Amino acid sequence: MGVDWTALEEALRVSALRHAAEIIEQHPNHDFYAIALHGVSSEESDSIDMPLLALNSVQALERDRLTETRELMVVRGEDVDDDEDYEDRADAEDYSGAPEDDRDDFDEDVEPEDADSEDLDQVLQALEADLEAGDDDGFYSDKWEPSDWHWSSIELIEDVAAEIWSDALRALAAREGWSQTIRTYYRTMVKVAIGLRDELNARTKVDLVTYVADDDHAEALLKLCLTPQQLTEHFPDIVQDESLSETS
Repeated sequence: MGVDWTALEEALRVSALRHAAEIIEQHPNHDFYAIALHGVSSEESDSIDMPLLALNSVQALERDRLTETRELMVVRGEDVDDDEDYEDRADAEDYSGAPEDDRDDFDEDVEPEDADSEDLDQVLQALEADLEAGDDDGFYSDKWEPSDWHWSSIELIEDVAAEIWSDALRALAAREGWSQTIRTYYRTMVKVAIGLRDELNARTKVDLVTYVADDDHAEALLKLCLTPQQLTEHFPDIVQDESLSETS
């Protein structure tokens, strides 16, 4: 049994359009700027997953950056006021941490060991570096990293159907080779992204940047998904680098 690529493309497109439209409609005061399909590894493995959908708005980006800044201040021991407008990330329930009650067990009278102090310094330095990087809105900043977005892990295919598609993709890879299968899969996702952009832009009258995200082929996929105008407007550094490479 092969993979019906047309059917897979349509299933992903319809689901992505429905989820994205609902979120945009539920947040009329947000200026959404980007949508991405991500979460599919191009490295050979035992399974091929369905992509996740991610969206972000200017307001959500600013709020999440402010939240990170506040968290850094708390780690430093600085006083911060409660933010009445604070809203957890849409996928916050997916993250787990130690219960707040566990903090009461900390003995404030015990001096931390040197190693612990060094660890804290390293944590603070890493957080500060992340925040400084966040001020840069280039392609490799948190502004364009789907896993960092407020809405970052929306499943497009229900579990049973996702397992069926994944099994079909894995069987195809076993017969025709991983490289050929994943290449066709990524082409399908690029088509979904372009179709999603065109339909949402027609509905919202906003030029949403919609693309497929992958660490190993980030810029190549971006160029396949975006229009020349979008590339020039949002990623002039990438366009400039490409021009320089062509003339050298």
